[in-house]
Amino acid sequence: MNSNLLAVPLLLPLVGALIMVMLNKQVRLSRNIALFVLMSSFTISLLMLIYVVKNRPIILNFGGWEAPFGIQYVGDALSLLLVTTTFFVVFMIVLFGFGRGERRANRYYLLSFILFLTTGVIGSFLTADLFNLYVMFEIMLLASFVLVTLGQSVEQLRASIIYVVLNIVASWVFLVGIAMLYRRIGSLNFSHIAMRIHEMDDPTAIHMIATSFVVAFGAKASLVLFMWLPKAYAVLNTELAALFASLMTKVGAYALIRYFTLIFNQSGMVIEPLLVVMSCITMVIGAIGTISFRDIKKIAAYQVILSIGFIIFGLSTNTLNGVNGAIFYLFNDMIVKALLFFVIGIIVYITGYRNYRQLKGLAKREPWLGVAFIVVTLAIGGVPPLSGFPGKLLIFLGALEHQHYIGLTLMILTSLIAMYSLFRVFFYMYAGDSLCGAEIAYQSVKPVRKHVVMLMSIVVLVIGLATPIIINATNLAAKMNLDAETYVKSVNPDLRGDN
Repeated sequence: MNSNLLAVPLLLPLVGALIMVMLNKQVRLSRNIALFVLMSSFTISLLMLIYVVKNRPIILNFGGWEAPFGIQYVGDALSLLLVTTTFFVVFMIVLFGFGRGERRANRYYLLSFILFLTTGVIGSFLTADLFNLYVMFEIMLLASFVLVTLGQSVEQLRASIIYVVLNIVASWVFLVGIAMLYRRIGSLNFSHIAMRIHEMDDPTAIHMIATSFVVAFGAKASLVLFMWLPKAYAVLNTELAALFASLMTKVGAYALIRYFTLIFNQSGMVIEPLLVVMSCITMVIGAIGTISFRDIKKIAAYQVILSIGFIIFGLSTNTLNGVNGAIFYLFNDMIVKALLFFVIGIIVYITGYRNYRQLKGLAKREPWLGVAFIVVTLAIGGVPPLSGFPGKLLIFLGALEHQHYIGLTLMILTSLIAMYSLFRVFFYMYAGDSLCGAEIAYQSVKPVRKHVVMLMSIVVLVIGLATPIIINATNLAAKMNLDAETYVKSVNPDLRGDN
């Protein structure tokens, strides 16, 4: 397969975003361009993913400069799985639309900034260069800073302050970690670092560098440092909340998986216990948050935090099963959380209420919404045959293998709490008539939004049923990243003198 195809998923959304800047008054045309760009990128990414699973990673050296001197992009099973999922989720978000705010969304260039953010996310997944990852993070974060504040309420502006400050500090810590690592290794290429870091004879320096990346990526993933997320997500509109829940924390989780398998695997004596503790704390925080509020948007926000705890707990086992489960759960959670925020957003739109006690009788009025709510609840709880089950099962096996019994117990308990918090909402949706009776002016939902929700509910079920196929990609991703030698031989054999 032509390696230049690897640049297409990066360039298409970037070019599309620039075109839509000039078409901000053409609502329908802008939306159609965005949908075309996202569907084309999804199709190309899926084809590349299938090729990589059957053959070998796709390598793109910009300007013809080989690693470790040039900028390198690598399309392996891990990166292309997440790239493909990203395009699917963003496509569904744009298809879901901004409703009556469509023209205002165009006036504020929201579609353009969504594609700019997508460009940063895709670049973060594909790059095999440490500093280029920092650059892509900044592109993604700059776009997110605009999306979280532009054209919205004063409440949203206040909520975004913590988000902006925390991410700026995390970016500074990330840059410091890059500088320390480059000073010791003299390279920024993933393969080259993975080879040369074993030559470092100063374990204290390795632990310091690794810890700086834990802090930087953990802040972006809301690992323990969660303060910005509930307030920001609670005041975002449905589309942007789904976008942030699906992508922003997941990029940080991806970076943790990539770095602490491929590069910092030998610092396990310090980093593994740290990740275990942080993931357990995050699970507890998420679980407490899901049952502490009556605001359904805040309940959904804490579900995002809880899922990060599961993913990083799987990573902390440092076993094939655990990392495989973390990758599976990561890609699946991108879809499930988008569906959750779609459902929650539609509930708020229909009723005008965010307190779940005000939703009595809603599911009887909109039965399709009740079905979607049950699907997403069971998927989050990890109930077979839905898509949340395989990832949790693999993480469970990895935890048993590594004897992380406390973390395993917390994972089981918090999963039950997560389901309980959503079933509690569902029971109010189905129980009796509305508390406010005729006072509720129920809004009608556009057919396209119903179709998006039902399609994504079907996808969640299909992922669970197609686990044997998907597990080939996640297992390949886990094996390659857990074995630095295999990764280097597959991506940059010339660095080892191999043919």
